[in-house]
Amino acid sequence: MINHLVSIIIPLYNAEKYISETIRSILNQTYKNWELIIINDGSSDNSLNEVEKFFDHRIKIFSISNSGASVARNIGLAKANGGLVQFLDADDVLSNDKIEIQVEAIKNNANFIAVCSTAHFSEDACFKHSKPNPYEDAFLTYSTVPSDFLINLWGGNDGKGSMIQPNAWLIHKNLIDKVGGWNEKLTLDDDGEFFARIILGSEKIIKTDGTNFYRKYSNKNNLSGLRSEASLYSLLNSVLLKKKHLLERDNSQPAKFAIQRMLFDVALLSYPKFNHITKIAFKNSVTQNPKDIQLGGRVINFIANHISWKIARHLQIIFR
Repeated sequence: MINHLVSIIIPLYNAEKYISETIRSILNQTYKNWELIIINDGSSDNSLNEVEKFFDHRIKIFSISNSGASVARNIGLAKANGGLVQFLDADDVLSNDKIEIQVEAIKNNANFIAVCSTAHFSEDACFKHSKPNPYEDAFLTYSTVPSDFLINLWGGNDGKGSMIQPNAWLIHKNLIDKVGGWNEKLTLDDDGEFFARIILGSEKIIKTDGTNFYRKYSNKNNLSGLRSEASLYSLLNSVLLKKKHLLERDNSQPAKFAIQRMLFDVALLSYPKFNHITKIAFKNSVTQNPKDIQLGGRVINFIANHISWKIARHLQIIFR
């Protein structure tokens, strides 16, 4: 018999401004059979005080020294009593019906996973006015061939790829137990590596209604986390693990091209400051000729694709 209790796991680190809104989105869920496990990851602000304002026996709080989101999520999994798992960031919001719809979709098969649309909203805006991105939505397809789903998501079919934010998923804990928890050695793209294993370990991906509202910050560059050597090594190691996971299942040309695209992204981001990482990425690629390079604006992309990606990268750094 499948346990339909949903364990919602939130790693909490310095999110005092938004954590109350996040918790209210759980309290407002139409599905009521849940437990909320909050792992306070060494917050130095008033995040913990904000959480303690809520009085509900389903909310459980555990505090640890700052160890990172992957460690916090693994501790949350160890504390979880539910047969279903919802990961949630401390500053994001779920539509009221998200969990109920996804429980209905996968409750009878522990190897099914559910994914919903993600709507982006700016840091202090009202999330209710946000709509899902049609481009990202096109990658959320019903699939009984998990490797095909990943190949398409990673751009192996047409060179166009996307990502899926972790909150969008609902998964069975038995599946996590089968494929393993979060890789605590990764600091960047740990979610990409984790969900690659989840997807490949599943039998069916079901696209559902409901919405994950993902908060974006105006003062944060999407590439800000990619500037340190340690972060780039983490990204490289994540891609190499994803390469292993996928090619063990599917060794087709689209699969190889999907991996090649990700390795070239690492190579481009690392060059020229960390050229040793660029060389490792190229060494693990099928070819050293990137296709359809997207570095920035139209002019930079033209130079990268028709003249030299190295020149384009140098120009990009100079102009920045």
